[in-house]
Amino acid sequence: MKDDRLRVSVEQEYVNAVGLATYAFATLEWNAVWCCEKINPGSIHSLPDKVAGVIAGEFVKQVQKMPVSQDQIQLLAAAEDFKVLVGDRNGLMHGKPGTDTDGGQRLFRNGKAWTVDAISDAADRFTECSIRLNAFLHGFLK
Repeated sequence: MKDDRLRVSVEQEYVNAVGLATYAFATLEWNAVWCCEKINPGSIHSLPDKVAGVIAGEFVKQVQKMPVSQDQIQLLAAAEDFKVLVGDRNGLMHGKPGTDTDGGQRLFRNGKAWTVDAISDAADRFTECSIRLNAFLHGFLK
């Protein structure tokens, strides 16, 4: 029913942090997809249908096949960072909702609560990697 979402008992600051982290990761993921498209034209037609882990694996493979150069080495490091960040995103987005010791509603992974600070740190890591990939898109891969 309309506005039922407002019955979810969670603090606005927490939801904002989760939302921003989700958006930051989506931007990162699409920068990775676009990098793949620049490396292997046409790949954009199949990659968005894949899960983030598959996209990350394909991205790493594509970069590994490129001729070795300083730019390729740096792009490979960024692709590998993206692959690690997929795990962070999965830990957040596949978290189990529950009540923290302070009574607040949180997402948990492996029994540990995702705090606003932890979510913000993850969003910062997503954004940092995204900025690096975007620089490659407008530089080395242009």
